[in-house]
Amino acid sequence: MDSNISLSTTTISSGFQWTTSFNVNRIKFIILLLLQLLSIPCFLWIFYQFARQRQLRQTLNHHVILLLLIISFLFVTIALPLTQAFLYTSYVYPTSDIFCSLWTWIHYSLNIINMFLMAFASIERNWLIFHPSIVQNRRGKVLFHYGPLIFCLLYPPLFYIAAIFIWPCENYYDYTQLLCTWPCYFYNYIWAQVDLFFNNYTPLLSIPLFCTIIYIRVLIQKHEMKQEMFKWNRDKKMILQLWAISSLYLGMWMPLQLTGLINTYWDPNFLLQAQVDYIYLFPYLIHLIYPFIVLLTYRKEMLSFRRNAVVPAITLTERRNMPTMFK
Repeated sequence: MDSNISLSTTTISSGFQWTTSFNVNRIKFIILLLLQLLSIPCFLWIFYQFARQRQLRQTLNHHVILLLLIISFLFVTIALPLTQAFLYTSYVYPTSDIFCSLWTWIHYSLNIINMFLMAFASIERNWLIFHPSIVQNRRGKVLFHYGPLIFCLLYPPLFYIAAIFIWPCENYYDYTQLLCTWPCYFYNYIWAQVDLFFNNYTPLLSIPLFCTIIYIRVLIQKHEMKQEMFKWNRDKKMILQLWAISSLYLGMWMPLQLTGLINTYWDPNFLLQAQVDYIYLFPYLIHLIYPFIVLLTYRKEMLSFRRNAVVPAITLTERRNMPTMFK
């Protein structure tokens, strides 16, 4: 078959066909590879800063940011190469159901963990800014910080283990499609509805909802907050950082979720070709761009912690030997 002709064709019940061209897949492969090569050093540099600076690791509002970084790094180094292998050849290899199931499990789990963590970050910012006393004792930290983080990390992979590997149904994978199309639990109403609404729409809608709540409360209490200048500067940074990261998530996830919702309940052919060619890959960009967003929004904090860690050591060891004019 000519490489310029579609190597991948799928027909749905309405008779519509969409195709993925070999050349378009190669272009997407190159773009993702370039972004991957740029993002991995950025990930590693940020991880190095967290590893060497205890103050960064101990700050509560940084925990979810670090976990988001770790999950995105795993996606870029594990899930993304599997997609790149498909885009390079326009064919799934190895051609086995177990490989497709594992690929789907990894892809879905990491993406949904990421969304749940981002939703929790937008919720947690509310009480860190307006009710910080909630997490000042051990019980509060367990209930309102570490407990939700553990849930975000464990629930998605366990759900998809049950849905993909345990639920008794027969998969009909297509080795010419990204992610081999979809696993068979999609055809079960209950599993599909839980996955769609709880795993996808709930965290995705929580992000703009709680960001908006923060914005409204800041407008209402702005005068009182500014009276405590240090707290206001800290809270303002937290809000701006949250908005920058949440904008990336909403900008990349919303097109896919909205078109999927329209396909499910109104028009099954709505933007199907655009989804296959472009929209399906938008969530990949979250993981590739996220470390740069963190680097830009947290740069000053990382550098300030670094200065605070270095300067006292120099002062203690060299101050006695410095000329009087420099003391």
